[in-house]
Amino acid sequence: NVFENIELREITDNEIETFDKFFYGLDFGWIDPVAFNGMAFDSNRRILYIFQEIHGSKISNEKLGEILEPWKEELIICDSAEPKSISDLKAYGYYARGAKKGPGSLEYSMKWLASLTKIVIDPQRCPYTTDEFSTYEYEQDKDGNYISSFPDGNDHHISAVRYAMESYYKIKEKKKKNRNCDVINLGEDYENFYCLYAY
Repeated sequence: NVFENIELREITDNEIETFDKFFYGLDFGWIDPVAFNGMAFDSNRRILYIFQEIHGSKISNEKLGEILEPWKEELIICDSAEPKSISDLKAYGYYARGAKKGPGSLEYSMKWLASLTKIVIDPQRCPYTTDEFSTYEYEQDKDGNYISSFPDGNDHHISAVRYAMESYYKIKEKKKKNRNCDVINLGEDYENFYCLYAY
């Protein structure tokens, strides 16, 4: 597994109240799922806490704007490959911007996450995020040997987390160069959609 530093456990409301800064990331999708995560980061101990999740397929930007209402006042870092979707969110009143991607950013951000002391994920609040981080493997060659590259596939929430935390690993990269849980049921049309968040 790429992420040997994950810890799966309950993150309580009382614990969340002790966090002083929150981060939010969004990976757009249609057939591939929309993936949103909220998290907190203890920079002194280098521990990332992930406790909010949205996951769903075939969700229009308009509907997504309704679903994300609890986070309307927050900065959401989004997949920059979807400028129209970002513009739509801004039109709905969201403080959204694209992630700053560049050469090597995928590899660098993955290695940054893997280097953290812990990535603590609440599996009840974030079942899809738990699955992705628990099962994400390095790519294999034709002989089944693992190679140090990161496959594109079941990594939608991993991407959302990478986007949310870019201010930390981008700062590090620049320095290196220079030197409560609810489930919302949206009915039949959105039967594959789950929204979990604490408040």
